[in-house]
Amino acid sequence: MATSAPLISDVRDRLSVGGLEDVLMRRGWLTETTPGFRQKILGMGRQLAVKRGQRLFAFGDPPGGMYAVLSGGIGMEGCTNLHPLRLGHVVREGGWFGHGPALGNAARSIGSRALEDSRVLLVPLPPLTAWIHEDTEAARLVGELADRNSQLLTHIISDLLIPDAGQRTAAVLLRVSGALGGVKSSHPDGCLLTQSELGEMANVSRHHANRLLGQFAEQGWIAKSYNRLRLLDVAALSGFAYGED
Repeated sequence: MATSAPLISDVRDRLSVGGLEDVLMRRGWLTETTPGFRQKILGMGRQLAVKRGQRLFAFGDPPGGMYAVLSGGIGMEGCTNLHPLRLGHVVREGGWFGHGPALGNAARSIGSRALEDSRVLLVPLPPLTAWIHEDTEAARLVGELADRNSQLLTHIISDLLIPDAGQRTAAVLLRVSGALGGVKSSHPDGCLLTQSELGEMANVSRHHANRLLGQFAEQGWIAKSYNRLRLLDVAALSGFAYGED
């Protein structure tokens, strides 16, 4: 009887530290760190392949390591004791997340799951914590990641405060596709993102998201196929999303 492949597994064709640096220095937090810091944190990491739908950790889970996305897309989920769990963002290539426990948080304050087959780098918590406790420069740089992700939260809030549903959906699509940071999907049809997922993040219904995507496609801003979206004209879509109401 055949067995199914594990949902999270070690990558067989692992990148060297230099190869990891080539990927993660294209954008994001690591570009603002020092060469010595980069070499050490990348050398600590474990490269994992994550199947679509698999959780890396859930809200309230015990402390764990932090992650960088090497390819694919990892959805970030949030909730409070008053709100149900919602998908709010997608971390793409070059993005880092899950740093809270290294900075003293007792439990996971968000959840994460793969929205498409992805590869990530896991920096385990014990060596990371030991390092930042003994090295003030390492602690400062990890703290800067927290500040960067606080800025991302401001971006997310600002997107959701756009009153027009079309502009709001366009802004969310630009953010979660990684297009604003220059991320390009390796798949010819673009990133894997369902209408329901986009609608949830933009606070519109799945049917409304579908209609809006059709309008964006008619304008030549995107191309859409089954559950995949490819951005064709980022400048035009941005002009629409962030233009005056």
